[in-house]
Amino acid sequence: MFRKFLLWLVKNLFVLLLVTFIFSTVAFDVPQMVKGVFNDIFQYASPDAQKDVVGKLTKECSSLDSKDASELRQMPVVSADFSKIGSFCKDYNSGKINDREFFFNVIGSAIPDKLEIPKAGILEKYNSSIDFLAKNKVYYIIILLVLLALLYLLAGNLNAFLSILSGISLSMGILILLPYAAIMAYEKVVGFDTTQILSSFLQGSLSFEPKAIASVVLLMILRTYTSFIVTLGAVFLGIGIAGKVYIRRLKKNKKEKQTKEEEEGAYRHRDRSTKDILDELEDMHKKKIKEKDE
Repeated sequence: MFRKFLLWLVKNLFVLLLVTFIFSTVAFDVPQMVKGVFNDIFQYASPDAQKDVVGKLTKECSSLDSKDASELRQMPVVSADFSKIGSFCKDYNSGKINDREFFFNVIGSAIPDKLEIPKAGILEKYNSSIDFLAKNKVYYIIILLVLLALLYLLAGNLNAFLSILSGISLSMGILILLPYAAIMAYEKVVGFDTTQILSSFLQGSLSFEPKAIASVVLLMILRTYTSFIVTLGAVFLGIGIAGKVYIRRLKKNKKEKQTKEEEEGAYRHRDRSTKDILDELEDMHKKKIKEKDE
């Protein structure tokens, strides 16, 4: 019982650390994520809200020379490079860029290349964890190898170890792809809606309408899924399923072989019993003949 518990503990610890290690390979670029989130807010807002925001931004283009862009100064971003914004206004007015590109470029120019992570809260803990993993990847890999060796020792034999690995691979695939699939299903069934956030964007404050906030949170999580991670999750899932099918087939073949051997043993036993009976009958017949002759 204790061995099973220890096996379960080591297995789940290995899965947890491996998933963390995989996601830690994706650099957490705060400025790029912020820009991406604002891009998502614009993309998943209603067309009317998009036109309204773009209209306000283009209206402010005329006041850029006097540095009196009141609407732009109210944006909930850190700073604004008015020279860049002026060039984006010209490109938009000339038709070189569309509404989404115009909005994204204006917001992108207002976000510095480096942002300070808050000194408290979940972002600080996340950033500290990522920094630790980035600086100690060798130790991390060593820990994973030690856990793998423990799994082999606890398994007892190669077939059981391979069965455990297939289970780990299946768990990895599910842990990686399940949140991604759930978010995609949410988008199909409920849909992302950031209209209220975009509508209040140039007012210097953001809306806290539950559906809009949920949409932003899910979109942020979705941005942590690179094509590499999604592909890796699919590979883990495929290997896990294939391993489970293969092991089940091996068990089925082993069971069929054992059944066949038992049947053959039964036939051999039956043959020996028949021979013994015939020998006994022959002995009895010889004995009767001998008694008759006497």
